[in-house]
Amino acid sequence: MAAPEKPALASLLSPRSVAEFADCWPDKIFAAHGEPARLPEFLRTRELSSIGALGSVYRGRLAFCSGARTSYMVPGDPAQAQRLFQMGLTLYFDDLAPYIPGAEAFLRQLETELGISEGSTRMTAWASPREDGAACHYDANDIISIQVFGDKRFELAPVREITTPYGRQYSPGTMPFEELYTQTANGFPDWRDVQFQAVDMTPGSVLFFPRGTWHRTFASADSLAVAIVVEPPPAIDCFLNELRLVLLQDPRWRKPLYGAWGNGEQRQQALAQAEQLLRDVPQASAVIAPQDMILPTVSEEQRLELIEPRTRFQRVPNTSAAAEQSPPPDDNGLEWVRISFKDEHDVQQTLASVEVPQQYNDVLAWLSQRCAPFSAQVLAEQFPSIPFDELKRLLQVCTRGGLLKLLWFPAIDTKPASSVP
Repeated sequence: MAAPEKPALASLLSPRSVAEFADCWPDKIFAAHGEPARLPEFLRTRELSSIGALGSVYRGRLAFCSGARTSYMVPGDPAQAQRLFQMGLTLYFDDLAPYIPGAEAFLRQLETELGISEGSTRMTAWASPREDGAACHYDANDIISIQVFGDKRFELAPVREITTPYGRQYSPGTMPFEELYTQTANGFPDWRDVQFQAVDMTPGSVLFFPRGTWHRTFASADSLAVAIVVEPPPAIDCFLNELRLVLLQDPRWRKPLYGAWGNGEQRQQALAQAEQLLRDVPQASAVIAPQDMILPTVSEEQRLELIEPRTRFQRVPNTSAAAEQSPPPDDNGLEWVRISFKDEHDVQQTLASVEVPQQYNDVLAWLSQRCAPFSAQVLAEQFPSIPFDELKRLLQVCTRGGLLKLLWFPAIDTKPASSVP
């Protein structure tokens, strides 16, 4: 995990090393202090030079509060950011990156270095006037806070009652949200009597703290801090999303529980239907491999790079692939193939023209005749003389061209429709 391979992290963490951060990520507090000049350029732009400059370009959601007294936030007008700040209020800028040149590119690089899904970071900002700050709360996401100007103290402590909380932030004294009740086997979170750790932030300071960390802040001078919110999908969401795709293949799960909200015999029949379905859940979930939980969170282009024998495809309905014309003599053995779509009026539209080796004509004909899903392994068995890597490249070309759809979920054996009760 050498620093040169991780330029986004290295630019934030110096003079400390990326290796030191790796020992803490994602479970322990980590702080690095240094001159602001070492930070990425986007953190030193005119837009972040003052609250007024930021307010003049920012058009996202803004909220404000008197953070030293309450965590309750009120929606505000970004154009009034400077005036609200001068009134002694703490400001929260919800989505900063689109308004700061270079910020979005930095976030994508940071996601790559952290090994998390694209789009799972967001850049916010907290502006606190002197002697204000943020009331005590915890977040259900990881935070990297970067002090842009001013001095501020963080006080942090782990939440004892919940490890890696799910949902959204929580402050004692606010109304709990529904999913919090599922996580409170040890009682509701309470920050009283916890031992806080103080971290003093000066311009250039960077602080990481994990989800489920109590934190409150106090600004000793007018302060602006950029916060990178790190929120990749939790494992439960990855699994449940994939399980849903698996169960949707079974007509019994697509059938409503007719009568379940009634009484008497109709209710008993519906509950018996539900009981049978629940018995089958372990078998259905067993077809999900670890990599299947990740595929729905990545782009199709990334999925195409991960093709393996078990990867499944389905021909897009009403599409076909055929050579555009009789191939002329060609030293490189390539020909142009047209991928077409025929609509309900028998009008044929060209989706793409792709150049492929002439010896793949039989493979393209086979693909154009497929109605049901098939795996890359089945294709390889059908054409054993063609190396798998070459078939993989053809599958990539045909998917990009619109002939095929890469299926991002595993298959299950389903009962025929006639057996559905």
